[in-house]
Amino acid sequence: MFRNLSIGNGYMKKRDEQGKFLKRMGSLLEKGYTFSEAVDFLLIPDHPAATVLKTRILHALQEGVQVSKVITKELSLPTHVSAQIYFAEFHGQMGATLMGAGDYLLQKQKNQERLKRVIQYPLMLIIIAGMMMVLLRNVLFPKFETLYSSMGYEPSTGVQLLLSFVKAVPLLLAGILAVLLSAGVILFFFRHRISPVTISIHTSRIPFLSRFFKLAHTHFFARELGFLLSNGVSITESLRIIEQQTFRPTLQYVSGELIQGLKSGMSLHECAGAIPFFQSEVAYIIHHGQSNGRLPEELQLYGDMCFVELEERSGALLKYIQPVIFSFVGLFIMAIYFSIMMPLFQMMQGV
Repeated sequence: MFRNLSIGNGYMKKRDEQGKFLKRMGSLLEKGYTFSEAVDFLLIPDHPAATVLKTRILHALQEGVQVSKVITKELSLPTHVSAQIYFAEFHGQMGATLMGAGDYLLQKQKNQERLKRVIQYPLMLIIIAGMMMVLLRNVLFPKFETLYSSMGYEPSTGVQLLLSFVKAVPLLLAGILAVLLSAGVILFFFRHRISPVTISIHTSRIPFLSRFFKLAHTHFFARELGFLLSNGVSITESLRIIEQQTFRPTLQYVSGELIQGLKSGMSLHECAGAIPFFQSEVAYIIHHGQSNGRLPEELQLYGDMCFVELEERSGALLKYIQPVIFSFVGLFIMAIYFSIMMPLFQMMQGV
């Protein structure tokens, strides 16, 4: 079954392949394999690309490069997964972390494929409806207007508004598309000049997106801090470990703010409650966990709860996308139909 992994040019870039590889590696580590033994076992040398990848990984490990850096570089992992592996090097649960990261990547791939299936048909309908409106605006409507003028027909106010709407929609869609493309180009060329912390600050203020953003950051921070604390690492040292990682700059910023708050005499739950990237309940969870001596367990539990809620909200959002798009397309088609038929009916009534 390991031969099913597709490796091109010595790199593993497909998310589902990365997920399978991490899950299998985590399973081997849980069975007592070392990291090098797991890599040697998984990357069967029956393909030149697999041999190249195995050689690079084992060579980097022999030189003492961190596991997180090796995997991130050779597999091109998302920063979320890279940070998890980085923290696992400190709290020791590498096998479970890799299996969890593999599940995350596989689920992410499924969600992306599901999203594509949800929007591809409605998107095609929008394109077709837009083309119909362009043809109506540039070909059919001028002929109708000539016919109306020759017959002395004056459309009613409602019909005029409907015709104006149908004429304006193609321009509106073109304007929206131009704005989106311009924004995409600007973000692509200036993405390295914009601080991730700045982006996070603005994202946390957007009413709809902020909920997803805060759930994601709270889940990750609570989970990793809980893992570190459960392995005997102090709160301050755990925050310093989180601050030292370079995969997620926003967490670096958060950890730095928490450390400064602790130095100024504030309690951990007071510091966490002042962070705009977290759920508001995190302050209560930390205070409750410190009061009963179960802070590591409650942080991990709360992190898992945030992840479940994030998945539920994402799934609910996908369910609404297709009906909304279909409704939008339906209104387009109705507008096109009425813009053609209503003037004709009014002309027939006037005869």
